[in-house]
Amino acid sequence: MKQYIKAVCSFILTGLFTGCTGNFDDMNVDPYGIVNPNPAYILPFIQETGAHVDSWPYQVGDNLHSQLFCQYFSNTTTSFSSGRYGYNNAWVTDGFWTPYYTVLKHTKITKGMLETNPSYSNIYQIMRIVTASFTATATDTFGDIPYFTASEGNSQSAYDSQKDIYYDIFKELTEAAEILAKNTGDITQEDCSGNKDIIYGGDIQKWIKFANSLRLRYALRLSFIDPAKAKAEGEAALKGLLLESNEDNAGVLITGNGNYGHPLYQISGWDGFCMSKAMENIFKNSSSVSDPRMPLLFGQARGYVTGDTEKQFGGTPNGMSVTEMAEKDNLPKNNSYCWGLQVYPDWNSRNVVPTNYKVPRRMELMNYAEVCLLKAEAALKGWSGAGNAKTNYENGIRASFEAFRTGVDATLYSTSEDETYITSGSVKWNESASEETKLKQIITQKWIVLYPNGNEAWAEFRRTGYPELIPVLHSEESSINPANGEFIKKMRYVDDEIRENPNASDPSLNQNQGDGMNVRVWWDTKRYK
Repeated sequence: MKQYIKAVCSFILTGLFTGCTGNFDDMNVDPYGIVNPNPAYILPFIQETGAHVDSWPYQVGDNLHSQLFCQYFSNTTTSFSSGRYGYNNAWVTDGFWTPYYTVLKHTKITKGMLETNPSYSNIYQIMRIVTASFTATATDTFGDIPYFTASEGNSQSAYDSQKDIYYDIFKELTEAAEILAKNTGDITQEDCSGNKDIIYGGDIQKWIKFANSLRLRYALRLSFIDPAKAKAEGEAALKGLLLESNEDNAGVLITGNGNYGHPLYQISGWDGFCMSKAMENIFKNSSSVSDPRMPLLFGQARGYVTGDTEKQFGGTPNGMSVTEMAEKDNLPKNNSYCWGLQVYPDWNSRNVVPTNYKVPRRMELMNYAEVCLLKAEAALKGWSGAGNAKTNYENGIRASFEAFRTGVDATLYSTSEDETYITSGSVKWNESASEETKLKQIITQKWIVLYPNGNEAWAEFRRTGYPELIPVLHSEESSINPANGEFIKKMRYVDDEIRENPNASDPSLNQNQGDGMNVRVWWDTKRYK
């Protein structure tokens, strides 16, 4: 599928430039520009690019940054310093900056086609929805960024405030959902079923649910900085259709055919990362029983199988030095990889080391369990239409159990401790507990159900301060002092932008803080250090 999409996009981008011409206008047509393409072939390219389906942008973006910053994983190889907040410009460019602006460019090009091709409307609305979600990730990663005039051929685009960008995200999601609803049943619309839409296969109702659910996600993102806007957008989203079950989960299809599988598992055999100590603590110590999801997501340590360690499931601290990485308890073989039952059942059940890393699994963008927990927080805030906080909270955990077990042989796991996990320890919901305690419970569970979406998990930690992560052992970023409990706040702008676009150096950016990795984004209200 991936190679097919690349071939189609290569054709589209190259265009048709054959024969002689005696016309000046024809001579000035860019032979490498888009020439009357069908956006049904651009849509899957946008979906794959924005989701980081390629293993390279996924590794240097998600895995070596957001998944470490939110502490799903810790870095266990001496070759990489990003786990200690070391900045690698090439990684940040390839992992975040370039994929996003590629998506934004193609979406804007498609918008320009609508005037003469109204049959492309549904495809464009779908592009607006996925681009809105990728825009949120981009601005959450960098803060203020070029947006309204970006990807239009100007290397010195103006930077826009994160507040203005978020307000436009709400507009994009709202309008896209409304237009899709109006277009329902319109047989003149260009077909986007099957492989033309590798998230929902052209199911318009699911796209409307996804758009409303994203609107609720981003409404809550603003709840501490802009509560009136957050409530208005959140309550409007709650009036519409939301993801209703795991059947509605949004994810980019990765077949595992050819040379490509889910990128997390493609890079998992290189001893580069393992479960973090924070994740181990939350899995093992939140309830009176270990989290039933732990063996679904993570494999037992290789050292446990061979008798080198007594730790069956375990993780290492974030931000280790080279010397600390060499300590026996921190060696990759003595800790858990992402080789859980859901992807490598033979490893946990028969101790067969994985050899095929081309895992056919969706790259999840949003799931029903998260929506339940969004509704739980909205209910906690008293938003109309959110329902009961406790019911939503517990439904989210149960939906996560179901989702992570999908496709796993039922003989390999037990459900006997599910209810004990939900009704004991710090997981148990107590109506008399403080609102802050309940928020901590909701966000800690959301952190788990988002796995392995490090971008969203990192954003939620910065928004709420939960779950309670562990400061890195060492920081290579001088402005961040982990000994004082400080964490990274955002990524700094890439070198090309700083060199070529004077707007990137404007000291008024990011609420007059300028740029830097210890600079808070707009919605970050200092609920952590």
